[in-house]
Amino acid sequence: MSWQTLRADRLGYVALKVTDMDQSVAFWTDAVQLEVTERRDDKTFLRGGMQHHWIALHQAEESGLARIGIEVADRETLARFEHELTGAGVTVENGQALKEDHIVEYLRFEDPSGNPLELYADMVSMATPPRPISVNLLEIQHAVVNIEHLGNTEEFYCGLLGMRVSDYIGKMMFFAHFRNGWHHGMGFAMTPGQTSGFHHVCFQPPDLDNVMRARARVKKLGYEITLDLLRHGPSGSVGFYFVGPDGVAEMSYGARLFGEEELFNPRQLSMSPATIDVWQTGLDDEGASAADGLKSLGGNS
Repeated sequence: MSWQTLRADRLGYVALKVTDMDQSVAFWTDAVQLEVTERRDDKTFLRGGMQHHWIALHQAEESGLARIGIEVADRETLARFEHELTGAGVTVENGQALKEDHIVEYLRFEDPSGNPLELYADMVSMATPPRPISVNLLEIQHAVVNIEHLGNTEEFYCGLLGMRVSDYIGKMMFFAHFRNGWHHGMGFAMTPGQTSGFHHVCFQPPDLDNVMRARARVKKLGYEITLDLLRHGPSGSVGFYFVGPDGVAEMSYGARLFGEEELFNPRQLSMSPATIDVWQTGLDDEGASAADGLKSLGGNS
């Protein structure tokens, strides 16, 4: 098996359009426990690590996905990606946004479903680590977007961005990983009624204790838990999902980690409640349909 060597490194950040900045900031700081690094009239940046931001909030008239930010190794790699993308007929905007977005250099474009993406090299780093309220976060692990078709999405992300498919779930969803190896740095879902947009974003605490502290805080704050404690069949991660004003967030730990040279065959998993949560094995007749389960995982922005 041969792999493409030009690869993006990791999910860097998710930018969301929000209609009520105060309400949104409260969710991401109180429930998700990110730290504000900068707030302006029209933008707020929040972090959970040494990078300047994991979440960017853009004031807008309608809520939705502003873009998915994907980090590459350096500006030379970014230039190689620009060559590949433009050669494939993708319309690409290149530029620098150090003052505006704390990104040294970027490429911006859309995937086949119209989801806005950014490849970037060099985000501003902070000098000191964040000070979480009660939950430590290792990183922003993955984001899932809604898509129109599986086939051209896989060709785009794997053929042009160097992602590798980890698993398929029926004909509705697949997961793919970046160079950092987490089972999925991005997921792609054919959610009923949605052909593009933000589905959910996942943050990784280091262990179950931190996940449970996060869950306790979310419950105390009164945010809805859309899927409670579960273990995912594809990645093996343990966590929960909760919803705020801008969509769904996930806290989970224990996901599978792929090696860069690891040889594997992506699995074809059934679209069943037990795939979403292996602890539901044997209870399919009592649970919601698989499609309803997929809808409950994410938002509709």
